[in-house]
Amino acid sequence: MKRAAAVFMLLAMPACAGWEFSPAAEVGASGGKKIFHHLESANRKGLAESRGRVALVWEDDRNGEPRCWLAVREKSAAVFSRPQALSKGECYEPVVQGMGRGRFVAGWEADGAVWARPSGKGKALKLSRGEAAHLTLARADERTLYAAWAELAGNYKHIMLARLTLDAGGLKAEYSVPLEEALPSDDQAYPALAVSADGGVTVVWEDRRKKHTMILAAHSADGRKFAAPYRLIDMPQVRTVDLGAGMGSMRPTLASCGPGCLVAAWLDKRDFLSGYDVFAAFSQDGGRSFGRNFKVQDSFGDNMAQWHAAVAANQSGRVEVVWDDERDGTADVWLGDWNGKDFSDDLAVPGASGAGAQSDPVIHLDESGRLHLAWLERTETGGTRLKYASAGWKE
Repeated sequence: MKRAAAVFMLLAMPACAGWEFSPAAEVGASGGKKIFHHLESANRKGLAESRGRVALVWEDDRNGEPRCWLAVREKSAAVFSRPQALSKGECYEPVVQGMGRGRFVAGWEADGAVWARPSGKGKALKLSRGEAAHLTLARADERTLYAAWAELAGNYKHIMLARLTLDAGGLKAEYSVPLEEALPSDDQAYPALAVSADGGVTVVWEDRRKKHTMILAAHSADGRKFAAPYRLIDMPQVRTVDLGAGMGSMRPTLASCGPGCLVAAWLDKRDFLSGYDVFAAFSQDGGRSFGRNFKVQDSFGDNMAQWHAAVAANQSGRVEVVWDDERDGTADVWLGDWNGKDFSDDLAVPGASGAGAQSDPVIHLDESGRLHLAWLERTETGGTRLKYASAGWKE
């Protein structure tokens, strides 16, 4: 039972095709110590790949306080490196972006500000001027990337964008600008960011200017001046006695899926009786507009809430959406594959489903077509483990 076909075609896959996953491996093991990991961040950008190297970032309390860590799996290696701390003190919501030639840039929140630096050796760069959170990164080319975050302006946070350059001298900020010049009338949060092949920059985020949380989008042709924001959701916002100002939508994620193609995925409570569902929408004009909304999960997932949705895509047009839900009694990680017309029946990810609780997935799809996935697994003692697997597509 699948939904009607889309009005556009991206990539058609034969029915016999599917993902073949590697065995799941633990990352950053704590030697049996009970710890708690977090894979939260704006746009859920916890995984990245660069010339065959894979980087994973997270936050945990192994040192008795929240700290951010980065581990790298070298090309063809079976395991990740020993975790390296991203900052010296408390740290939250780390993100990572591949920059080509095996390099990465990591970002995080600490001391009420957002920061970024090259992986390995490199000085941390403070990006925000005021109180800030929810940093995310997106690459433009091997030397250039953009950062977006939420920063206090007046009484509320608004979305800021910066253009960064990476060279032998380290990471530098060329400029930073607000997406809108006017002070915000309510909070803006959790931006997701993508750069198109023509250099255009698109940002989507949570916005409460209408007194309920909705997803807005804005596009810039040059990464400096943004057009007026518009609503990504295609369902009218209706005020009712029972539902307040309107339906709730949250935690948008965004990826580039080819020339002019962007795909967004988010959690959406338009069907308020079953909690949040996973929805997605495509842009075919580089983020200037988005088309109809698709429900991602299949009918077996419709009667319970979905959580931690994330989207990954590559320039060949492949699109994957991941999330967790408890349709089988405990949290499992599920995957939806875009077939060019609709999303597939849900796939329970091997190693991230079955007995126990597996949740909070992050995902990356590299240009070779390999899928990378990390998630949290609840331990017998009540803590968590951090797990990773990759998959190749088999016809």
